[in-house]
Amino acid sequence: MNELKVTLKNCYGIQNLDHPFDFTVPRIAKAYAVYAPNGLMKTSFTRTFDALSQGDQPKEERYGRPSTCIVKSDGNVISKEMIYVLRSEIDISSDSPAITDILVDPRNKARYDELLVDLEKLKNKLIGSLQKTSQVAKKDIEREILSDWNEVDFATCITKIKNSSIDDDLSPYEYKTIFDPKSIEVLKSQEFITKASEFNERYQELFSQAGTIYQKGVFNPTRAELSFDTLDKQGFFKSGHRVHMRGEHESIDKATLDQKLQEIHSNIDGDETLKKLRNSLAKNAQTQALTDLIENLSSTQVEFLLEKLKPDSQAQFRRELWLYYIQSNVDAEVYVTSYAKCKDEIEAIEAAAAEAAPRWTVAVELFNDRFVDMPFTLSVANQVNAALGKEKAQLKFTFKDGADKVEWSRAQIKTLSQGEKRALYLLNFIFEVEARKLSGQETIFVIDDAADSFDYKNKHAIVQYLEDLCSVANFHQIILTHNFDFFRTLANNFVHRDRCLMANRNSSSITLTKAAGIKNYFIGVWKDNVASNDFILCATIPFTRNLIEYTKGENADYLKLTSLLHWKSDTEQITVGMYFDIYNQLFGTAHPTANAQPLKDLLFSKAGEVCARTTHDGLNLEDKVLLSIAIRLQAEIFLINELRRLTGDTTYWCESENQFGHLVKDYLAYTPPAPAVRILEKVSITVSSNIHLNSFMYEPILDLTIDHLISLYTEVSGLNA
Repeated sequence: MNELKVTLKNCYGIQNLDHPFDFTVPRIAKAYAVYAPNGLMKTSFTRTFDALSQGDQPKEERYGRPSTCIVKSDGNVISKEMIYVLRSEIDISSDSPAITDILVDPRNKARYDELLVDLEKLKNKLIGSLQKTSQVAKKDIEREILSDWNEVDFATCITKIKNSSIDDDLSPYEYKTIFDPKSIEVLKSQEFITKASEFNERYQELFSQAGTIYQKGVFNPTRAELSFDTLDKQGFFKSGHRVHMRGEHESIDKATLDQKLQEIHSNIDGDETLKKLRNSLAKNAQTQALTDLIENLSSTQVEFLLEKLKPDSQAQFRRELWLYYIQSNVDAEVYVTSYAKCKDEIEAIEAAAAEAAPRWTVAVELFNDRFVDMPFTLSVANQVNAALGKEKAQLKFTFKDGADKVEWSRAQIKTLSQGEKRALYLLNFIFEVEARKLSGQETIFVIDDAADSFDYKNKHAIVQYLEDLCSVANFHQIILTHNFDFFRTLANNFVHRDRCLMANRNSSSITLTKAAGIKNYFIGVWKDNVASNDFILCATIPFTRNLIEYTKGENADYLKLTSLLHWKSDTEQITVGMYFDIYNQLFGTAHPTANAQPLKDLLFSKAGEVCARTTHDGLNLEDKVLLSIAIRLQAEIFLINELRRLTGDTTYWCESENQFGHLVKDYLAYTPPAPAVRILEKVSITVSSNIHLNSFMYEPILDLTIDHLISLYTEVSGLNA
């Protein structure tokens, strides 16, 4: 992949984005880092590629606008197989299919499949013939046989059965009819256990006693009740119709019919236990089939069956039925003979699969080496079947604490920290990478804030791993983050400065532009431009003030610069020239010091210019710091003027070290909640402490959008209008 061309319109939260990612420059990492503040485009970009990776089209979900998504690799529409998305959301609910991909040894699997393909055909043929004799569904036969014979492997089980013998003739007995779950309910009942022989004797008499209406195999009590009930429900008897029985001289009505049936059934229904058993056997189609089977057996065969159906004999009878079906089955003979010929080679391949798989070991060792202090070790619960491609791999997590040890599947894991969960989530990513290496799949990895929730040592581990991916010829990366520290770490480690991009938004589109001053913004951007760029000049005030505090303490220069960050009695007297005099002394520069313009006026003027711009490109750090200072100064001007009005003290100034917080507290004490309070709370939350605490580490201000600061400055300025 030399170029990835991305054109998006109305794709989730992205209104418009058109950008080429050029991977052609030799000898630099094939990776882009994109810094995008929260809410700008990161998640929408990730979701777009995630949809494409699943063969779906992205959409605009809020307003239902039509979407356009064109992503091309070297001029061709990218295939879903070329995309892998590592989302910021942690999902550890399932094991990656890629685990199976790296466990499988292609050569062993090919030979294993070759051996098994003919065996599988013979097995299916055998199952088909067993279905005919047992009437058990094809899909259930293997499970039933293995369960009844207490075995786990079908071929081994059939071989064992073929080597056994049986003398009884079990041809009249059908497995499905006898051991259907609904029939089993009757067989397990106390009525059947205690009265089965007596019931059978009296039931058989129904077909031979004087005046019977029944005929074996043709018309029995169950069919009679069904027939007569149907006639009754359909209004046959109510319409005055009668029935004429074979051998009778006259037809009879419903009442006479009921009396006749009662007389015929009296030998059974006179005993409540036998009556309950008869009703149970007539309950449904499955139990009726069992009744039909018993009905058509000879007395000797029934006695044999009833003996076999005693609770202690049923398990053995199940095995005997399968033994009888298989013993004389030609398909079983062919299957067992074929299995015997290739058994040794199959077992040798399975034994090899049970050993540690090299690619699996590499992936797990990589995880264990990179991500430290994990509370578990890893193994594969079903390695043999997974390595042979018979099942998906299932990870097993072993936790140890002293003598205590537990083993959990992924679904059982509930006690991990967020960092541990993210590391486990990244394990799936590592498996996917190893699988794609193995297959040679060209891939664009879209990575969404992979380092969130990590401590610093494991954050470095993921950066190192992402750098390793750059050594794979057909791998490419677009790494998105809203964390400037992580963005800077990527730039300092392996992402070339030309491929470090900033996401910017104007009224109609999002643009990605080259980031400036990532490694050291003060040296890279501010230092050489402080005298020529008023925005930078204003932004350096807290930086300069903090350096004085750290090197010289809270001296007169420190206090003067404090008056540029807070509204003090001398704030309006401090000029641009005075600031440069302090700056020159600190940094050994010789910038002109004659400018008599009040720095406060310059600050507010430049804040107004920032607000008036229609586009904001790049990092915007100087604009954001400038606006943060101006926002707080405007807020403190409002608060001091209000407190002077409320207290009647026109000379009031705040002397507290925590000036902004103290002013807000005093203001709230004098006045009930007012619309201004909501604005002042936003100032406190958004910018107040950031100006001081992050003079060298500006991430909190960077992560604020310029639009948010402009909106807040407009609101605060309005308080003083």
